[in-house]
Amino acid sequence: MPGMSAPRLPGSSLLRDLRNRGFLLPILLVVVTGALLVQGLLHRGADGAAEPSVPAPLPSAAPFRPELEKIPLTYFSDYWLQLAERTQGGIVTLGRARVPAVRVRPAYALATVADADRVAAEPAEATEGRLVAADAREGLALFSLSADAQAEPLLPATGLHAGTLVAAVSLDPALGAQIAPGHLVSAPSDAGEVLHVAGARQPSSGIAAIVDLDARLVGVAVRTEDDLRVLSVSGIGILTDRLAGSPVCRGLAVARLPEPVGKALRAPGGVVVETVWPESFPSPPDLRAGDVLLTWAGEDLSAPGDFSAAYDALEPGQRVRYTLLRGEQRLTRELEMPGRDGRPAAMTPREVPHLGAVAQWTRGRDGEPGVRLLAVPDDGPAGRSGLQAGDVILAVDGRPLAWPEARLFLDRAAGARRNPVLRVRRGEAVRLVALAGTDEE
Repeated sequence: MPGMSAPRLPGSSLLRDLRNRGFLLPILLVVVTGALLVQGLLHRGADGAAEPSVPAPLPSAAPFRPELEKIPLTYFSDYWLQLAERTQGGIVTLGRARVPAVRVRPAYALATVADADRVAAEPAEATEGRLVAADAREGLALFSLSADAQAEPLLPATGLHAGTLVAAVSLDPALGAQIAPGHLVSAPSDAGEVLHVAGARQPSSGIAAIVDLDARLVGVAVRTEDDLRVLSVSGIGILTDRLAGSPVCRGLAVARLPEPVGKALRAPGGVVVETVWPESFPSPPDLRAGDVLLTWAGEDLSAPGDFSAAYDALEPGQRVRYTLLRGEQRLTRELEMPGRDGRPAAMTPREVPHLGAVAQWTRGRDGEPGVRLLAVPDDGPAGRSGLQAGDVILAVDGRPLAWPEARLFLDRAAGARRNPVLRVRRGEAVRLVALAGTDEE
């Protein structure tokens, strides 16, 4: 009819407005895309599709022990006690002092150098093992065991990975087996000699076997005066083979002199000093890394083997002359040969008749030198004066026992007083003691 307008559909004005403003097409695209996504999700749910895939974890180098490795350590203390008992068979005791040693081979056991000194201070018939060799820098000594020793060596662990639970098992002669749980911080490589372990560091006796949950040997922890190291199974094998071959632990290391360097220095021969360990000598020698060593004890040197042969032929404590080239200077010097274990020969235990005791020269943690008593019979002058094993004589009549003064005291040079006054450290306390005379006096 004239004058009637077309009927308006609901929302037609809104659609017209959107179209006029250019919003209609983008909104339609959004709606269609959303519908397609919803339809895809519903279709996957109907077909039972799996959750988005997650990469499978790589297999571990060794199987985990979920019943133990995922439980706090405090929840299975009984297991640790059983583990200590199983491991205890691989730890033997040596000498009357019953110093502990870890049996690493059927015929060999490792003990600390300090404990080896205590065994060396005893009569030979009192020991259950024979000292083969020692390495003071490693802090370990190798003993050969008698064939009838009952303990068996611990089998080596394999397939270790970071985070593996381990334990340090040590033997206290008074308290029995002691155990401290921990874990590997990093797994060792095939050639790795030192392990990094968190916890499991309780060798109060000086040495401990580091074992895994199956009582297999992971390494050996050794405590020295100022350090605690854990030697891996591969490191133990290398050390045992070297000490069993009775090599000398030398106080310096040398290398071949490169030919161009020799020509530039106009050196007639020689070897290059790579490393010097001053702690091996009672008095630090005048040797530096980078010196060219020309002669040793009168022997000309042209290769490292020449030096090794000349060095090993000398006795501990013997004075040796050597010639070196330092820059353009040619120098001749002397030093006192170290002991076979890589420390001053004076640190080897020795009988001291005028003390009636077994003693050795030592350097304390603070660097203060002295003479340590290792064995003090009651009927000797030291025993009658009230001295005990473990005491350190710091001075005699006010004179500190540095080297070579300590040598004169140990050898009792002519002219020494018969009853000197000793300054003695026992634990943290220092006291004065008048040394009694010998029976002959």
